[in-house]
Amino acid sequence: MANTVIINGDNRKFTINPEIKRYALIDAGFTKTKRENFLYKHPLYNESPYNATCQLKLTINEDLDHLTMVVTDTNGLQKVNIFKNKQLAPMVELLNFILKDLEDRQIIAPC
Repeated sequence: MANTVIINGDNRKFTINPEIKRYALIDAGFTKTKRENFLYKHPLYNESPYNATCQLKLTINEDLDHLTMVVTDTNGLQKVNIFKNKQLAPMVELLNFILKDLEDRQIIAPC
């Protein structure tokens, strides 16, 4: 049974799509880690991806039954709530676009 995750500050819940395929993860930009997990990192930026202050990190384990999803600072050490600041609305819009793309590729599903 796949777990349910909520991004810090968001009210939506996501889980792994039961129709997930390994090749879809690779096509979407996931990379394999040393522990054989699938990792997806994408910068969330206002103007330039080179000046991004936050990033979305998704990890799916090798058995495709456990998901973690978090928005962090560029170092990946601190969780960031991009929903509480109205100036970060472009980041929220980019996050929504990424999540919609992952839903369309049948990687994640809303709960």
